[in-house]
Amino acid sequence: MFKIILSILLILCHFIGLGQNFKKEQRIYMLDITKSMWGLNDSENIFNEVKNTLYKGIEDIKDPETIVKIIPFQATYTYLKLDRWTFKAGDRDSFLQAKKTIDNYSIENVPGGYTDIYSALETAKKNIDSDRVNYIFLLTDGNQSPIPSASKKTSKIDFSEDDLKTSLGNWCDFSNKSESHLFYVMLSKAALNKPIVNIIEKQCNAYSVEGTNMNIAFIKPYSNNIKVNLHDDPNNFEIELNANNWDYIKGQTFLKINLKNNSIFEVDENNIKVENNKIVVRLKTKNNETFEALRKNSPIESVIPLTLSTDNNLKILNPDINLVVRNNKERVLTLEFVENE
Repeated sequence: MFKIILSILLILCHFIGLGQNFKKEQRIYMLDITKSMWGLNDSENIFNEVKNTLYKGIEDIKDPETIVKIIPFQATYTYLKLDRWTFKAGDRDSFLQAKKTIDNYSIENVPGGYTDIYSALETAKKNIDSDRVNYIFLLTDGNQSPIPSASKKTSKIDFSEDDLKTSLGNWCDFSNKSESHLFYVMLSKAALNKPIVNIIEKQCNAYSVEGTNMNIAFIKPYSNNIKVNLHDDPNNFEIELNANNWDYIKGQTFLKINLKNNSIFEVDENNIKVENNKIVVRLKTKNNETFEALRKNSPIESVIPLTLSTDNNLKILNPDINLVVRNNKERVLTLEFVENE
């Protein structure tokens, strides 16, 4: 006869710890190749700087399975005569093929289309992969060209700035359904548009960036649900962080914690240093209440929202976290299997 003793830890509730999101990534680069990128009409000649920064961003991708899409754009229908590329970050040959074409772009040989940022955004949205986390980098040195603009099909604009504003204003709904993040990169002073920035700032998962360096640092929590149990007398919890590239994050980085007012916890320190790719949030009980009293007076489960923010030149993706406070004992169930010989 032998016995096998199997101990299984059971939590006496419906709550099941949520697994981490390990979805692969896709990056979509919408690249403005209007002639102003080469300095037409006294604009800033920034194309070489932009393309080299784009190349570096792709080369810095850590996961070779990340899908990369590069889609040049100008006017509404210029896509009919422009190449586009899709490849995995680890596919060096395909990347070099894309670079070969982009390196040959010049003010003399690119089409003469106006700037349709609205169509660029809509094209990016059509290329979303629902099985991946999507990052759209919309790179432009200008604003939406007015209509009417030109009679030639591949040069004209069919949409207005109001169309662009409407699309941006609906971004939050779109991104929540598709797990997508938008980086609207205003490459030059001419591209700066305060009304557009104001719309972006009101959206979730959308960020405005100024300058030619689109390789900005961004971090996000591994999980947006953190669990503690009052029966463990918790005095801290950890928020593990993921970054697009930790090398982009220079020097000391601090995150601010905003814990919604509640009857259970406060944070001991609101400004916390990132160390070892995480932050440790120290807790203190509200009004110095004892844990014994909290266990007596608190419900079985409480959800306390908290938000991450920073003053650093850093973007935080998915900054809203739920601190799930459980108030129940854990029980061990022992299953005994007996087999007679």
